[in-house]
Amino acid sequence: MFADPASVSVLDGLIREVRAGARVITLSGLTSTSAKAYVLASLVVSTGHRFAVISGSNDELDAWEADLSFWLAYFRKQDGGGPIASSDEIDEIIAIPGFETDPYSGVSPHAQTLERRALAFWKMSTFRPNVAIASMRAVIGRTVGKDRVSSLGNLLQRGRDTLLEDLIEDLEATGYVREDPIYNLGQFSVRGGILDVWSPDTDAPFRVEFFGDTVDSIRTFDPETQLSTGHLASASIAPMREFHVSNRDFIEWTAEAREHFSDESFSRALKDRTDFAEHGETFAGWEFLLPLARPLDGSVFEYLDGMILVVDEPSMIERSAEGLLDEMARRSAYLTEHGELCLAPDKLFLTSEELRDRFGSHSRIELRALGKTASENDEEFAIGDEPAVDGAGPLFLFPTATSSAEFDLVSRPTMRFRGDISKFISCINAPGRSPSQTDLFVAFTPGMAERLAEIFREYQIDLDPKNIRVGSLSGGFEIPTDAFTVWTERDIFGDTDLPTRSAPASRPQRSRLGVFISDFRDLKHGDFVVHVDHGIGRFEGLQAISAQGVEREFMLLVYADDAKLFVPVERLDLVSRYGSGETASPSLDRLGGIGWQKTKARAKRAMRDMADELLRLYAERKLVAGHAFSADAPWQHEFEDAFPYELTEDQAKAIEDVKNDMETPRPMDRLIIGDVGYGKTEVAMRAAFKAVMDGRQVAVLAPTTILAYQHFETFSRRFAAFPAKVDLLSRFRGRKEQKAVVEAAAKGDLDVLVGTHRILSNDVSLPKLGLVVVDEEQRFGVAHKERLKQLKKRVDVLTLSATPIPRTLNMSLLGMRDMSVIETPPRDRLAINTQVVQFSESVIRSAIDLELARNGQVFFIHNRVETIESIAALIQKIVPNARIAIGHGQMNEKEMEQIMLDFIDYRYDVLVATTIIENGIDIPRANTIIINRSDNYGLSQLYQLRGRVGRSNRRAYAYLLIPGEIELTPIARRRLSAIREFSDLGAGFRIAALDLELRGAGSILGGQQSGHLEALGFDLYTRMLERTIAELRGDEIADESGVAIELGIDVSIPREYIIDSGQRLRTYKRISSAGDDQELGHIRSELEDRYGRMPGSVVSLLEFARLRRLAETLGIVSIDRSGAAAAAKLAETSRVSPDKLLSIVSADDRITFSPNGILRFPIDPEDVIASIRTVLEKIRL
Repeated sequence: MFADPASVSVLDGLIREVRAGARVITLSGLTSTSAKAYVLASLVVSTGHRFAVISGSNDELDAWEADLSFWLAYFRKQDGGGPIASSDEIDEIIAIPGFETDPYSGVSPHAQTLERRALAFWKMSTFRPNVAIASMRAVIGRTVGKDRVSSLGNLLQRGRDTLLEDLIEDLEATGYVREDPIYNLGQFSVRGGILDVWSPDTDAPFRVEFFGDTVDSIRTFDPETQLSTGHLASASIAPMREFHVSNRDFIEWTAEAREHFSDESFSRALKDRTDFAEHGETFAGWEFLLPLARPLDGSVFEYLDGMILVVDEPSMIERSAEGLLDEMARRSAYLTEHGELCLAPDKLFLTSEELRDRFGSHSRIELRALGKTASENDEEFAIGDEPAVDGAGPLFLFPTATSSAEFDLVSRPTMRFRGDISKFISCINAPGRSPSQTDLFVAFTPGMAERLAEIFREYQIDLDPKNIRVGSLSGGFEIPTDAFTVWTERDIFGDTDLPTRSAPASRPQRSRLGVFISDFRDLKHGDFVVHVDHGIGRFEGLQAISAQGVEREFMLLVYADDAKLFVPVERLDLVSRYGSGETASPSLDRLGGIGWQKTKARAKRAMRDMADELLRLYAERKLVAGHAFSADAPWQHEFEDAFPYELTEDQAKAIEDVKNDMETPRPMDRLIIGDVGYGKTEVAMRAAFKAVMDGRQVAVLAPTTILAYQHFETFSRRFAAFPAKVDLLSRFRGRKEQKAVVEAAAKGDLDVLVGTHRILSNDVSLPKLGLVVVDEEQRFGVAHKERLKQLKKRVDVLTLSATPIPRTLNMSLLGMRDMSVIETPPRDRLAINTQVVQFSESVIRSAIDLELARNGQVFFIHNRVETIESIAALIQKIVPNARIAIGHGQMNEKEMEQIMLDFIDYRYDVLVATTIIENGIDIPRANTIIINRSDNYGLSQLYQLRGRVGRSNRRAYAYLLIPGEIELTPIARRRLSAIREFSDLGAGFRIAALDLELRGAGSILGGQQSGHLEALGFDLYTRMLERTIAELRGDEIADESGVAIELGIDVSIPREYIIDSGQRLRTYKRISSAGDDQELGHIRSELEDRYGRMPGSVVSLLEFARLRRLAETLGIVSIDRSGAAAAAKLAETSRVSPDKLLSIVSADDRITFSPNGILRFPIDPEDVIASIRTVLEKIRL
């Protein structure tokens, strides 16, 4: 039975001292965060006191938060095994990160840091957590006072009066962004008396409906479907930043700044900011300049009132604080001297006296791994130091001379076994271990916990099930005096990622083309559009025209010679936005001319020319029989349960697609598109494991040696707990090793072979090959692609890509390849803070210094080999302490590899390189990328480069350097705007879609398509191409001709129902383009939910769309109404039943059918659409 370690004497003594109110306690000997968290959790549970941990950095703060969550839940659930609750479930830990951004860099803090701090301060202004964790930078910085923070949020209650205008002002002032429809945290939208908002402290957004100034209802809703999911009596809106800043504050700041920075040397920098601020707009880095007008009157200590401080390594924290204050004083002096705007450090940070006073007013526990004596020696040396700039020097925040109760509890790290199970078991069974020894095993997932229990059974080790726990812990440790050891999955099987993400809400599946086809979301006056029948015109807005006593809305299009075309809003399915490549302004077509019809005909012929090749490809794939894999084996479930994260909806769907493909005899050829770090590799590993369980071999191809090595490491770690042999074939292996690997593969002794194109060599034989996984296929040469093409005819092939080249993507869209898209971001993954800035030494210095300060690495991309040395020299001059390496494609391949390996091994801080680093190398420590002359890159290339950073839970930064906006070409400006806009997660597929529009699809099967894309516009081109493919496949497709319907009834959306013309236009487009009644029903539900009860004209619009769908299905040419009668014109090909037609004509004298195909019948003037629909239903086949 597991003995409670809290009963041991050291912990008992600690608990007694805490309860007795000791001012300072020193605890030495604990070396790991997990061991320290274990002791602190015991104190929290045993004493009932509240504690605040002061950590050295944000990374350490995150480790403390995860470990404390585990141990607090563990002590609360002492009597049983199983999963450990997270800190969210316990809700007793609040973490306060510091700003990682240099306040003197001219760059704003990361949005996620702002959000996390604001939520922490807001919660702590009203809620008293058991444990708070704050980083050193958070503690040292000034912030908004507690009283001001408590008023930042809003509480809404059903039946209570709240002024909507004031609420909107508060939302904007606390960092919310207006977006319609909302899809992410920190967004809101307003439609009349309906407010949608997504607060950072809720899992789902909610919709607030006002009746006058009274809150009438509060409903949660699904952001994907926009439909309500539940009712609430009240809801709180937490702030997105700790400052309440309105437009007026920026205007006031402008006046203050002009007075404060009146010296001529500041004029240029001042104008750069006031050009925005005097209009009430934000500018980069405003958070660190606004205190000039709105002083920061508080600190983190206000929120820690009544808590016992737990200082993690006081000497390290003191040294970091000294270094930071010293550096800030130097930076402030330098910038002031060079005419840059900045505030004095004491406006942004607490002074050394204030810090000593704040720390001195709290009781504290000092965690000193090396004990108090080592710190006393440090202090003796520090006393003799010269004071730094502005008086900063030794702070003596935690002087060792202070009398304290001292305890010694030694912990040490556990042994690492790296998957050597027999060695691990020998250690557990070692003779001489104490009989009272207790081992606790922590697996990250239920699947790995099951595997561990299975291993213990295999080796006949009797273990209490309570001693295997599921949870997240940063590392194992042992406390020898207690005979207590904690083993984590990482200790036993090798390094794995800690599970810090959870799945977002599930999402409905989307059409593959949905992300491509425009819904008029951003259509503006003057934009080019394409009408199916009339060609390219210019959009000039919506216009209302009255006719026969009914006001109708039309889209106004202008053509050549200023000819105008009014398109009824109910027929916007005929219009699509024009988009194509580099052409900025296409020629307008002539209304009524034959040029457009000729253009369409030429494109149609070119598309049909692809028929033979396409049909041959389809036939080959269908005729060749591959291996049909078996259903999942039991170990497959264990392997999948060992994945330490919750699968996202898209990931789960991709895995299901892959498995379905593998279980059919037809060889799989599937493309997985997913952002970097979104779990494509996990999909591939599950497919590989399935193949191995079926006795087949797997080949994993990567374009570079380093990427192959990283895949080998990943596969080895993931497969470590299972009897599968994984090996690597690349230049990282010597000739002898390569030969052994090739021989093992040929004998079938190898299950998974990872490597570069070396795998495709003739001497490599995989007799039981069942699956080939290709990462970044676009990086392989033509010869290798041809070899892959031959493989695809025989074995299953899975291709992974973050942003496929347009040709590959286009082939997948056309159904020539199967495609799965992973768009859902991992929940705790942080978006990359992307800034487009002019080239300047101060920006480069700040960006590199910020990353180096957190022990990170930087990519600097400069794509001209002839000047790369001088750029590297400039960077060395700007940041003298940085270790700089240079890498480019003209280097010897082995030399380049060595540089990359040294960079991965952290022997360099900055890698100045050409785009060679684009190839998918994963370096988690590198989280800043600076791209010089970013205006010269393609969109997908920019996206791939930026994707080199931000692969962990660490905040990542991308700086796109440009020579100056005035020099940018229109296409470069559009690309940079897109990459900045797509800073949100899951943008890879949309980036690829936009790049396909910008660059064209190129040659798909030998025929040049880009000219036709240019002529037709992207939307229409894609639709026509899809239709052509459907014809070639033999699919049944509807006739292209539309039906003309004139009923003389109001089918408009009133302005008072949807005020915004853009939203109205999008709604018209969605209704007219709806594919079936089910989609129309969904639109109806969404409109009622988002905008309230529908007016009669909107109901008529939806019914009109249903009638048009039915008429098109029946092949009717036109329907016209005249008073209380209607006439439907039928064609020879109309799909109606002659018998039914004869029957209704015979049964009612008022119904007639003429020889020229016109059916006349009476209708109810009060319900025109329903009357016509009834008659059409009666005659349909």
